[in-house]
Amino acid sequence: MLLEKPGESIVIGEKTYTVGAGIVGIKDEYAGLTGYITEIRDGEEKETENETVDIYCCFDEPTDPDKVKELEEIFSELYEETKTIEDICLDMVIMAPDMIEVLE
Repeated sequence: MLLEKPGESIVIGEKTYTVGAGIVGIKDEYAGLTGYITEIRDGEEKETENETVDIYCCFDEPTDPDKVKELEEIFSELYEETKTIEDICLDMVIMAPDMIEVLE
């Protein structure tokens, strides 16, 4: 299953995930970043081996200098080399449903 048109959605548990919906990251490196859902993939369309659907998100580049610095530090540590905001992928990020919160 591939959902890529704005408005297409899937219900997981009690939550609905919709292509085009605003989201905020709530776990891991992207916690606190806002953005939107670009695609939802399941079954043979998935790129990961996660048990859940793959939710592709495009995150907004933070404008707060402190958040930029924090993100650069997180990714520099993760990749064991210096990363700047320009080096960090913020679009087509694959997230699991429990890693994001859909904004109303």
